[in-house]
Amino acid sequence: MEQKKNFWSSQLVRVAFIALASIAMLIPLEMVRSQIKDRERHHDQSVGDITYSWGTSQVFTGPWISYKYQKALAQGKSFETVSETLYPENLSYRVKSTTKTLHRSIYDVPVYTAEITVLGNFVLEGKLPGTENADLLFGLSGLKGIQGNPEITFGGTSLKVKSEESNLKAEIKLPAGAAEGDSVPFEMTMKINGSESLFFRPAGNLTTVDMDSDYPNPSFTGDFLPVEREVGENGFTARWEVSQITLSSPATGGFGVRLIEPVTQYRQSERALKYGILVIFLIFFAGFAVEMISGKPINYIQYLVIGASLVLFYALLLAFSDFLSFGLSYLIAAAMTTIALGAYFIAIVKGKWAYILTALVALAYLVIYILLQMETFAFLAGTLLLFAILCLVMYLTRNLQKAEEAGVQEK
Repeated sequence: MEQKKNFWSSQLVRVAFIALASIAMLIPLEMVRSQIKDRERHHDQSVGDITYSWGTSQVFTGPWISYKYQKALAQGKSFETVSETLYPENLSYRVKSTTKTLHRSIYDVPVYTAEITVLGNFVLEGKLPGTENADLLFGLSGLKGIQGNPEITFGGTSLKVKSEESNLKAEIKLPAGAAEGDSVPFEMTMKINGSESLFFRPAGNLTTVDMDSDYPNPSFTGDFLPVEREVGENGFTARWEVSQITLSSPATGGFGVRLIEPVTQYRQSERALKYGILVIFLIFFAGFAVEMISGKPINYIQYLVIGASLVLFYALLLAFSDFLSFGLSYLIAAAMTTIALGAYFIAIVKGKWAYILTALVALAYLVIYILLQMETFAFLAGTLLLFAILCLVMYLTRNLQKAEEAGVQEK
């Protein structure tokens, strides 16, 4: 019986148990990760449902003129129909965007409404002045988000707007006496709903976009970045200027802004979960060190209870973050776990060691929260933290052999 007791109290056996128990905790951690993924899928589905009804990402192209004329073949005995496209000489977008948050169940989705004015002019060329069949086209990625009827004027004449697949279309008539080389102005105004992003394709020889939005977290992206920008807590302003000489052909490329949502609580919870096994191993090792230094043993079952409490922290974090901000959810979950473990440590090891272990739990959660906020330098800081922990482990275990030999001699 004494030999069996000595076996289970052996330092090597306890270290092996702590290692196996830490690995075993990966199973409930993976269950929590699966729950996070499930919540994230429901979130993405809610976003998709809302944006489908409200309006999806919008990409604006044009306008441009499409026209046809009859071209004589050899010796003028027959003709063929030729289609041509004319793009604007100058193209200017003026965009004022306002955002709001729509709700579906427990999920929030940011969307926008954009008031857009498109100005510019076409320089007539080719056979266009002599044709009677010409259309003004304007491309959109989603017509469903348009509010009311867009208004288009061409050469001072209002046009009737129709839809054709993903384009707005209006039949045009050139001003009387129009000739090749003449400049004809156009203007279009519209109001459109959208979500996630607002992009433009530079169809003019010179395309400019001036955007004003109340959204505070824009991400400028695409083939061209703004030449001017200003971002603040109350929104942003930006200006793009794109010359056609930088493109291989008209209406290619694209630029704009993504109205990105700050990192979701589910993404932050998943990032926090990545440190879960590190926290568990750290607290387990701290408990083992307390055993070695103070001589107050911690039961194997008690190690498993401690591990279960550390895993439950992530379930609490996920549950609270459905209704509260991530920072507040993290604070509540960390406080509940630290207090519960503190009371448990006082019951099993008593004295100053219980308070040291409790402080270590609180410190671990504090350090992880700081790492989550660092983003860019999180990997570097995390690696340095692991190195510091390794050095601490090496320091605390430097005399384990002597301690074990001394224990054998006493027996």
